[in-house]
Amino acid sequence: MRLMQSILMMMAMMSWQAVQAENVLVADVSRNNVAITTDFHGTNLLLFGAVNGEEADDILVIVSGPEGEVATRRKERIGGIWINTDAVIWKNAPSYYQIFTNAPLDEIASDETRRQLEIGYRHLPLRTMATELPEEEVNGPWRDALARTLSQAELWDVKENAVSLMAGALFRVSVPLPKNIRPGDYQVRVLHMREGRLLAEQGSTISVAKSGIGALIYQFAHDYSIFYGLFAVLFAVASGWLAAVAFRR
Repeated sequence: MRLMQSILMMMAMMSWQAVQAENVLVADVSRNNVAITTDFHGTNLLLFGAVNGEEADDILVIVSGPEGEVATRRKERIGGIWINTDAVIWKNAPSYYQIFTNAPLDEIASDETRRQLEIGYRHLPLRTMATELPEEEVNGPWRDALARTLSQAELWDVKENAVSLMAGALFRVSVPLPKNIRPGDYQVRVLHMREGRLLAEQGSTISVAKSGIGALIYQFAHDYSIFYGLFAVLFAVASGWLAAVAFRR
């Protein structure tokens, strides 16, 4: 592992030497394809790169996963029973959203700059299904609740001081992909900042796909959802019947 990291950093050094004369950002990841197998327990990718920068420059890395619907619900105790009273359905919430920095995020960019660059969950252009809740409440407490829910699942996070930046030139960061990630394309944004201003940005994609028998089951469940549901019900009934027979004996 250390040998691989050393090789990657040597590649970054070569890239940096090639672009010293220009304000160019060069970045790459150790793997652009990740396979989810039946024994997948998560993995870590190494993102590395080089930039013609200065000592006080900053690097932000933002990785976001496939978008989809996510529900946040509010529970209240009524008559001694906890029930859902309100809900907000987010239509395009990233299933994975993590930010990595070399310094505290507030010191790298102002809130207004983060809003313009869509950095941070508060500044994501999230859409919701029709709701009677006030907009300021939806984009306040409800958006915070969404972040808490996905943070507890290790899917959303802000990791400050996680990027190693040497002499404003070479940088690297370890990007964790937990075992509960969704298949799809993961977008990577690398931003070079100086005194709160964006100097350069580079994007790339990481492809995550299921592999082996898990991929066949996943594809069948999505392409033939009705038959998959019937099979699941029949399998559950058969399992219950077999268990009952076994206990009678």
